[in-house]
Amino acid sequence: MNEAVRSAGIASQPEANAVEPARDEELAYTIGLQAYIYGYPMMDLYRTMWETSFDPNRGHDRTINEFFFIRRLATHEDEWVVTPNNDTIYHRAFLDLRAEPIVLVIPPTGRRFYWFPIGDMHHDFDGHLSWDTVGSRGGNFALCPPGWQGALPEGVTRIDVSTPIIWLLGRFAVDGIEDLPAAAELQDHLKLVPISQWEQSKVDRPNINPAAYPKFTRNDLTDANNYFTTMNEVLRMAPRLNNTIDEGIFGWLREINMHPSQRFNWETLSCPARRGLSRAAAEGQRIISNRQRRAVPIVNNWQIARLRQKGSDNPVVAAASAMLGLLYNPRDVSTYDVAFSDAAGAELQGSKRYVLHLAPPPPVNAFWSVTMYSAKTFRLVESAINRYSIGDRTKGIMYGSDGSLDIFIQHEEPGVEAEWANWLPAPEGHFYLAMRHYSPKAAILNGDWSPMAVQMR
Repeated sequence: MNEAVRSAGIASQPEANAVEPARDEELAYTIGLQAYIYGYPMMDLYRTMWETSFDPNRGHDRTINEFFFIRRLATHEDEWVVTPNNDTIYHRAFLDLRAEPIVLVIPPTGRRFYWFPIGDMHHDFDGHLSWDTVGSRGGNFALCPPGWQGALPEGVTRIDVSTPIIWLLGRFAVDGIEDLPAAAELQDHLKLVPISQWEQSKVDRPNINPAAYPKFTRNDLTDANNYFTTMNEVLRMAPRLNNTIDEGIFGWLREINMHPSQRFNWETLSCPARRGLSRAAAEGQRIISNRQRRAVPIVNNWQIARLRQKGSDNPVVAAASAMLGLLYNPRDVSTYDVAFSDAAGAELQGSKRYVLHLAPPPPVNAFWSVTMYSAKTFRLVESAINRYSIGDRTKGIMYGSDGSLDIFIQHEEPGVEAEWANWLPAPEGHFYLAMRHYSPKAAILNGDWSPMAVQMR
């Protein structure tokens, strides 16, 4: 065959094969698996935003660009976020900055600890405002979307964020139920002010069109059609500029018409491609779930989470971290130790009896706690004594003469007074523990201090 014939043969192939969505099931599966894991933190954040800001059944009238104040400590009934703490009250907000910057106003807080991590839609952090970094005086902080140029009012500090849609999950420390009224009163002085209304004496409530934000619920996280369709839309709504991780995955997304510049349409995919993406969603969910228990270094069978401000460059770890504890803090704010198993490597089980020996307890500038969670629901565990956590602020706990502390962990109520005082109630089934160190000292950050293993008695 001469060159002209060969060229004619190549030219005679349908040109659409080079640009239409992948027809091969394995190619679609391979691309879909990477896309699912890469997109999981963003999609679970978007799911949280939609369910808490637009779901007609959300139980309140707050939407985006305004605070939703949680004026009580979390309990076993809370399901809006996984692995919540029981140490602080929350002030939650998702902000859409595509129209203009919004100014976060933090009032003077006196001696009360506070934390305001500022996160983008990939769960990377663009900064954190806290008692440690700002001080008790508070301040005014303009949250500016990528590429925004403009003059800010006097007395307003600029903070550039990575995506035009972001989230805030502020926290005020609460020292027990009796301290709640004072902490809740301080929430009333927090403000979110669009820059165009900065000089106004009264700020208008946001006028948001819910139809502009596609519906996405928890069930959609495992529905390939809804997951990838909505992911394509969210990538357009909240783009990051000049991000190498994004650019790398976007080249693959073109193969299935999911690049942000394309309109993804599940119905136009071939049956093999749809099968591949459906497999990818199921397998991605399994991989992320399994990786939760080894997402970070493990010491004494505790996951030692000292999370960086920018974690999306490690997609599997970022996805596993988001599944375990969405809206978590970077290590500058707080650090976490998570245990699913005891010293022997066996899963923690409420029917057994354990002791956690802390010698010494965690070194912190603020405070620390150990919280109990159901391994089935990722929620707090109801108990007869209404104790969800135990820590250095728990009244009546008993320390050893050397300053050490033994925490007794089991479902049945202990019969010994010293054990009862230091009892952390467990559910009947499998559970896990999360130890939080608020404003950790250097010994925690550099690894000089780490928790001892949970011992079965």
